[in-house]
Order: sequence, then C-alpha cells, then structure tokens
Amino acid sequence: MRSSIASACRALVAAAACAAGLGAAAPAGAAAGAGDAPEAAAPAPPEGTLTLETLMARMAATSGVRARFRERKEVALLSRPLESEGVLFFVPPRRLARFTTAPTEQAFVIDGERLSFHDAAGGDRVDLSRNAVARTVVENFVVLFGGDLAALRARYETQFAADGPRWRLGLVPRDARVRAVLSRVDLAGEGPKLLEMAVSEAEGDRTVTTFPEVAVDVRFDAATLARAFPQDGSRPRP
Repeated sequence: MRSSIASACRALVAAAACAAGLGAAAPAGAAAGAGDAPEAAAPAPPEGTLTLETLMARMAATSGVRARFRERKEVALLSRPLESEGVLFFVPPRRLARFTTAPTEQAFVIDGERLSFHDAAGGDRVDLSRNAVARTVVENFVVLFGGDLAALRARYETQFAADGPRWRLGLVPRDARVRAVLSRVDLAGEGPKLLEMAVSEAEGDRTVTTFPEVAVDVRFDAATLARAFPQDGSRPRP
C-alpha cells in the first residue's frame, strides 16, 4: 500500500506542478508569498517576479493538463537509478491519469474516490473513502488544484523564492501520516515553464521528474476521457 500512496503523491504533484508552472508573471506590487511569514511583512517583489499567489491562481484556473514526463528514481537498495518516461492527464478537480510508456507500460489513475494501478501483471484498486491514510495524502495535494493558498499553508510548510522569472517552491507536509510516506517536494521553474520536480520519500528514495512538453487549459474530448478513465473496469489507456 505504501508504494501505491507514494505513487499517488508523485502523480498528483506532477499534475499540479504542470498547471502551476505555466502561470503568467505577477503584477508589480503583488505579495511575495514566501514561506509562512505574514502577508503584511512581505516586501513587494521587483516587477516581473513570479509569486506564490500567481502560481496558485493559475492552478485554480486550468481546465485540464496534458504533459510528457521523464523520470529518474533513486532507490536506496539499487546501485543504478530507475528511468522511465510517459504522459499524464489532469482533469479538475479530482481526475488524474499517469501513463508510463517506457521501459514498461503502466497506468496509474485517480478518479474521484477511486485509485487504480495497472501493469503487465494485472491491476489493483483502492477505495480512498475507506483508507484514511491514502485519502489524507490525496486530499493534501487536492488543495493545490483548488488554488487555496491558506489551505496549502495550513497543510504544508511552504518555502517559495523567486528571482525575476526563476522560482522555487518547497513543500514539507505538516501531517505526521503524510510525512511517514513523503518527506518533501521541491519544484523549480522559469517564468511560464516548469523545469523540474523532486519528490523525497520518507524511506530515502528520491524521484526527479522533468517535463519536456506541457499543455494547459486542455479540454479533453469524450473519447480520450473514456480511454483514460474507463468506467467499466477495463485497463486505462492514453
């Protein structure tokens, strides 16, 4: 179960990060949004500097995300990292499909309260409404999609910094149950482009994902949604 929850974390953060990474530059005089400091104490950033508020607003506004990814996972028990690539779809507010296409095919799907995983060996499902830990992990990331900055800061220690168009966002879970699976997430981007996401798991594994292609404000057609989020129990496909 823990590996499935960790996969959920990576997939959810990837979708949210893609949506956030294509936000527009903030207007001059916007709040800095760095860390957990009071808004009144934050100095106004230079004109053109991205803010956490702008990133969160962009997340809330997207109609859908499609992204290509390349992933490098460092596993403590392995001498060489595991590398993979694929595509993910995010449909607000709670539909995420992550398809690994190489070196093997896998499908990881969150559809409301249902979480499923499929590979060459078969498939498995988790009912989030019946699993408190899995539900807590998933709901912690859903606050990203909603663009609720107050809720984000209530659930995470946020560490945001920007230098002109370049920005970094660090998230450390406050909930001990989430920290038992996920210790930290770090995102980095430049202006409208997300460059990298690093997920550090509590057991020592670390996954670095880069995004060579990202499209936001995507409106998926019915055929694509039926393949990615099948309602008949069949295997999801991109």
